[in-house]
Amino acid sequence: MVRLVEVEVVQGRNEVGGTCIRLRDRDVTILFDQGLRFPAFKRLYGFRVRPRGPLELRSVGVLPPYEVVEGAEALYVTHFHMDHLGLLGDLPDELEIRVPSIASLELLEEWYRDSPDWTSYILPRYSARLREVEPLLRDRNNVVALPVPHSAYPSTSYLYFGSDETLLYTGDLRLWFLTDAVEKICPYSLFSYLEDNPDLKVDKLVIEGTNLGRPVTPITGNELRFTLRAMLSLKAPLLIAVHRLELDLLLAVLEELWSYGRAAVIASDKLLDVVVLWFTKAGFQLTGLLRSPSLADKPSRVELASPDDLRDPSSFAVIADLYELVDFARIAGGEIELKGGFALLLTSEHEAEEGVEESVAIGWLRRLGIQPYRLRVSGHYYAHELRRLLELIRPEGIIPVHTEAPDLLLDLARRFRT
Repeated sequence: MVRLVEVEVVQGRNEVGGTCIRLRDRDVTILFDQGLRFPAFKRLYGFRVRPRGPLELRSVGVLPPYEVVEGAEALYVTHFHMDHLGLLGDLPDELEIRVPSIASLELLEEWYRDSPDWTSYILPRYSARLREVEPLLRDRNNVVALPVPHSAYPSTSYLYFGSDETLLYTGDLRLWFLTDAVEKICPYSLFSYLEDNPDLKVDKLVIEGTNLGRPVTPITGNELRFTLRAMLSLKAPLLIAVHRLELDLLLAVLEELWSYGRAAVIASDKLLDVVVLWFTKAGFQLTGLLRSPSLADKPSRVELASPDDLRDPSSFAVIADLYELVDFARIAGGEIELKGGFALLLTSEHEAEEGVEESVAIGWLRRLGIQPYRLRVSGHYYAHELRRLLELIRPEGIIPVHTEAPDLLLDLARRFRT
């Protein structure tokens, strides 16, 4: 039987990152993600050899070729990690770009506006047809956006109702929220939708499998809270590395800090931008937050930390992106007694995938007399949780992407479905 809905995995079939799914249904073609392939990027580029621009990146296979995006009606972006977002600034003007949040994209524009290299093409052109998806509503391309938890907020999966098949592309996701506060920002998710629509028939499930085949210790919110409380009970200096897009992780950290009476000193300008944006949208208070003296020149609704606020290291914790956390420790070490303190590196997979030099950061922390602990808080579901997903979705066919172990994913799926 000839199917009208054709699904092509352009990128991401046997590797993590760079996912791009092309869907054709009669005379309509749409794309889901068009990310940057970091394994290919790292093979060709480094400190001295830099990309010459998007044309070269597409010609060498780091990004999908132009013939994939040309002729498509729309590109649906699941979230703003580079291995899914790719470059928006070199796409055809007639291609409609749909994203989970215009406000988040505007933050990216602020961060990369003056970039002197290829990263300036992350941003769409002024002439681009840019739209924000409306969760739960079927758009004119028969696509429904369904929010999912992930290590980037906001993140979205997409359900496509085709001529003769229904397809669900999960994007990247994990199955649990770290904190109840996130439910105020993301009150309805893919899982809520599936539970409320038990008769939904998914013919094809295009699903990520990042953790499949990897010896990743399952860490949930309970383990995270236990570790945080153990550190806080010591009343020692505490530094915490959190990626700027990990909103639910940040909220979980803040809840624990405030329960122990500690202020949170934000030492990353981009993390501060994210906090102000989403706290404002959700109606959260900014009390209990301070911005580091290193951000004194950055206008913000978050109060600037004074010398009195930083006199007692046991009364606050510093939160920043990994590198900015190290910069804070290097600069503040002469004024704030950080020796004998601890650093919690709450990193998830995308940081390693994007080439973050964690070993360099750890070397500096040791040099400064700070004990580092790495706690891998995964942005993806674990292998044993695949069963839960399949029970909810009950797909007829499965297409693994964003994984180095697609066969293992299919083997597990067969076992869980028997």
